[in-house]
Amino acid sequence: MNFGLILTGENPKPWQVPSAQLYRSMLHQAVLAEELGYDSVWTAEHHGTDEYWPAQFPVLAAIAARTSRIRIGTYIVILPLYHPLQVAEEAATLDALSDGRFDLGVGQGYVVEEYAAYGISRRERPSRMEEGLTIIKGLWTQDTFSFEGKHFKVAPFSLRPRPVQPRLPIWVAGRTEKAIDRATRHGCHFAGAGSAAAAQLYNASLRRHGRDPQDFYRATLRLVYLADTRERAWEDCAPHVLHRMQVYTEKLNEAGDDRRTGGYFGVDPLPPPEGLRTAQGLHFFGAPLIVGTPEDAIQEITRSREEAGVTHLVMWMQIGGIDPRRAEHSMRLFAKEVIPHFRGRL
Repeated sequence: MNFGLILTGENPKPWQVPSAQLYRSMLHQAVLAEELGYDSVWTAEHHGTDEYWPAQFPVLAAIAARTSRIRIGTYIVILPLYHPLQVAEEAATLDALSDGRFDLGVGQGYVVEEYAAYGISRRERPSRMEEGLTIIKGLWTQDTFSFEGKHFKVAPFSLRPRPVQPRLPIWVAGRTEKAIDRATRHGCHFAGAGSAAAAQLYNASLRRHGRDPQDFYRATLRLVYLADTRERAWEDCAPHVLHRMQVYTEKLNEAGDDRRTGGYFGVDPLPPPEGLRTAQGLHFFGAPLIVGTPEDAIQEITRSREEAGVTHLVMWMQIGGIDPRRAEHSMRLFAKEVIPHFRGRL
């Protein structure tokens, strides 16, 4: 099991701090993650919002310069918003800066406003994803590559620098059958949102395309917050968890792609912060919240690992504007009491 943290650059208005202060604290957490023995640190993006990084590659370059062992990656780049040549070059540059420690995660996104801002139709997301993956892989694996499609045209081009890694890992996010099939057709690892069913669908799709699931990674994004007691954990994080769920609910409702009975998190309407702990059916994109003590985390990770065959746990601890000092306490508890439990078993 690979244990990683995601830093999204959240700076929501109720708890907002100056951007420079936020960036310093996030870089500090990335360095701390390496010191504590975590395996990876990931970033995410959205545009025109205080809830995410607007530009991940500069952030990851800064992390690469301050670390030497921990892997870094995107979870995810919204690929249809960019020319894939740009993404291929920036990823290869990051791979060189980090001495081969970079993973590229891509997805098609969903937020209405950012597609409007970039002047790109949301209906074009699947076809742009398809072409983007083809181009990136071609640029990385062929000395001279050319392409002509519906959206992109690349004249014969030799990408420099080449990725340091012979096969720079590409991850594809997806929750629908079509998106998961795209990932497996292109031979990419799976950047999941939490649902065990999606990971199982990914394995089945790999086999359908003649690929061995043992050759690929499956990551799951989980909301994790630990404290010395369950009561303290929920007291610390509940307002921030609720804020995050409210933001997702608003943006997903606007997109209209994934409406479902019971809301997106199993409870509709969402309860106030003090009601989250006892809310029946509450989940984070199909997976239980890991909020409580290290023992609670060990129990849930063991269960989910056996259920979905997860290889990479991507943990969201710095969530919804929570005080970074509290998130760092959670990081330390997890590193001290949870990671050794699984390392020992291995």
